[in-house]
Amino acid sequence: MRMSRYLITRLVAVSAAILFAGLALALWRAQYDVQREERGALEIVRLFEHLYAIENGPAVDVDAHVEALRRINDDGRLRHIQLDLRDAAGTLRVAPRDTEPSGWLERAFAAIAPGMRSVRVDPPGPWTLQRDDDARFVATLSLDPSSEQREALDNLVGMLLVLLGYGAALLLAVYWALRRTLAPLQPIQQAIGRYERDDFGHRLPPLPFAEMDRIGGALNHLAATLSGAQETRRALSLKLVSSQEEERARIARELHDELGQTLTAMRADVAWLSHRTRADAALGDVVTGLAGHCEAFHLQVRDMLRRLRPQGGAMPEGVPLKKLLADLVQSWHDRPGRRAEYSLRYALDDRAVSGDLALALYRLTQEALTNAARHADASRVAVRLDAAADGAIEWCVEDDGIGLDSAEAAHRGHGLAGMRERVWAHGGEIEMGPLASSRAERAGLRIRARFRAPETAHA
Repeated sequence: MRMSRYLITRLVAVSAAILFAGLALALWRAQYDVQREERGALEIVRLFEHLYAIENGPAVDVDAHVEALRRINDDGRLRHIQLDLRDAAGTLRVAPRDTEPSGWLERAFAAIAPGMRSVRVDPPGPWTLQRDDDARFVATLSLDPSSEQREALDNLVGMLLVLLGYGAALLLAVYWALRRTLAPLQPIQQAIGRYERDDFGHRLPPLPFAEMDRIGGALNHLAATLSGAQETRRALSLKLVSSQEEERARIARELHDELGQTLTAMRADVAWLSHRTRADAALGDVVTGLAGHCEAFHLQVRDMLRRLRPQGGAMPEGVPLKKLLADLVQSWHDRPGRRAEYSLRYALDDRAVSGDLALALYRLTQEALTNAARHADASRVAVRLDAAADGAIEWCVEDDGIGLDSAEAAHRGHGLAGMRERVWAHGGEIEMGPLASSRAERAGLRIRARFRAPETAHA
């Protein structure tokens, strides 16, 4: 069903229901007005009956008829006219009702609609009731517009209430129809939020309206396309990382094979020169210095090999990651002139991580330690690996250095950007932020990554 058709049918149905309710109310009001007119006419008949009885009835019943006329006059059921009854001495026996507006609403109505106040019209003369016993009464009937004014006010107030009720009901109906119509937007909004978090596996179910179902189908198609593109990009990233590691392995082999043999030959030659120049102290000092340079160069090459490739070769499955990380942290401890304290907490129990993920964790730790030592000016660096309750691996490196200049700095640097790319390629999530308050002099840096459902094996 189309959204426009749904809205129109619901609004038409609600309008028809409100119309029928208004019609029922109008019929009830008409019946009420007819009954009120009938009561008014009946009271006029009774009025004349009592007046006739006062003039022609027994004397003992005159007071009862006068009291009945007083009740008729005071009850307010007598419509359009009022009675003024006096005896022969001019004593007022039945007083006309007060015609002034009694309530604030009636007074306000009389003030804003003065034309509704009819002029009181007196009859040409009073009506004399002459009894056979020479008793005499004078009755005067006058126009009473208050009943019509109150009826007009009641009708006006009723019409206003009906209009207010109709407007409120229509607003509620529109609100209900729009809420039902826009309800499918909530799963669309939720799906967009999940797509913003790179969760492209979510799919929208069929939606009740043709327009929204078309939007849902387009979003599902977009999600499928983005999911495929993401998987392709992740595969390319893994391939790029693998190519980088292969290139590092090739360089490490060449350093080991070429420079290693050359350094071994140089150190042998230096040892031979040292033996032949024992008698010459000046040459001995030069040869000794040359031997020291060779030793330092050899250590530098060994450090480069360790940084290029852990264990000097391919990362095997079931690799003891704990030992690799411990050696890496210890190597920073052993560096000359170090100014920071390094610590490692490895809480993955006895599990050995798969080769690709172990290499990724090693490279992340290596890059984080390098950044902390070269750029952060940190005095404390802590590395942690924990196992989450759902089997995921949580990796974290914290330092108390100068931190990042801004949130964008985490995306600009090649090292941090490379860390993000490596984590994303392995299906993980990474976040970088200050360790302390932003108002602190040294905010520090915390880098955390989480890898879901890793392949593990017992060592």
